[in-house]
Amino acid sequence: MALEANQLGMHPGLPVSGETTVILPFEEFSVDLEHNLGRANGNCYQRRPGIPGGHDGQIMVRLKKKRFIVLDYSTIPTPADIAVAQVTPHIRCPAGAGQQECNSATCTKVGVPVCLFDSEPDEPVSLYLRSGLCFTCQRLLNEKRRTQRKRKGDVNRPNNSDASATAQKRFRISGEILDLNPDAIIVNGPIEGTKHHGPGYEYTEIMPDVQHILAEASQESEQLSASLAAFNQHPPPLNSQEHADIEALYNKTFLTVSKGIFLLSQWKSSFDTIIATAAVAEKATEEALDGTSIADVVASAAAVAAAQSAETGEEASPNMIPLLLAADNKEDDSELKEEHKNMVNV
Repeated sequence: MALEANQLGMHPGLPVSGETTVILPFEEFSVDLEHNLGRANGNCYQRRPGIPGGHDGQIMVRLKKKRFIVLDYSTIPTPADIAVAQVTPHIRCPAGAGQQECNSATCTKVGVPVCLFDSEPDEPVSLYLRSGLCFTCQRLLNEKRRTQRKRKGDVNRPNNSDASATAQKRFRISGEILDLNPDAIIVNGPIEGTKHHGPGYEYTEIMPDVQHILAEASQESEQLSASLAAFNQHPPPLNSQEHADIEALYNKTFLTVSKGIFLLSQWKSSFDTIIATAAVAEKATEEALDGTSIADVVASAAAVAAAQSAETGEEASPNMIPLLLAADNKEDDSELKEEHKNMVNV
């Protein structure tokens, strides 16, 4: 269901365009919100492209509990913008916005964005506005922290650190021991921006998110390919800015593909679960019908006939119940006919 601007805390006294650079009318991104952003926590959509080594452009990000924000790394707020932000809850202009360099040692892009829109301004300020990292570096850091948070005992690592690089490694997962190749790729639970299937998020809702993420992966892989083509098949020098940009594009593409793999597995799990549940319910219904006796059918028919008779003021039909009883006693009727025939012959 589309959100209206008055549901998102728009400041009633603000102009809609022209006077400042930080006012983004809801109508400008409402289509992106409904059709491009996606519903899962962590989904993002780039509304305006960035500049390699400069900034990440304008990006929408889905946060928890249906909250979303619109970040702009290309805008340097003016004094008028800062004044507007002070009286407008959903706009934020943190110190250094559009100018402060990313805190990552190998990145020169803008690290502090302007928040053009926050659908839940009463919630704590997003980490994207507080960390001092550009969008790409912050996403990579989020994923690194997530993968490091592993439950104790989930993974048993081999004690021999001198083992061959080609040897299989043994892992204990859910009580079972698995031998995995050293180049195995493990998607360890829901990645940021995805979630397990469940009530309200089953295979019919998951597939649009899969398609959205695969489209993102296709776009990112094209960007990665274009970056490599720019060097005429000669890789950039190690530790150069170009090398760092390509590494960031690779990690971003790998993360997106991993999301797609996880969501596709959830689609299959949801689909199989619902099919199995339907089969069990169908079997239970058939067993219940098979267990219904003819006596129950006769009693039910008699009750219906009595009710109809009472409503119309007429006598119940004398034919319904005998006909049902006759169907139940078909073999007895055959025996009586045979006996009568024998008596006539005598």
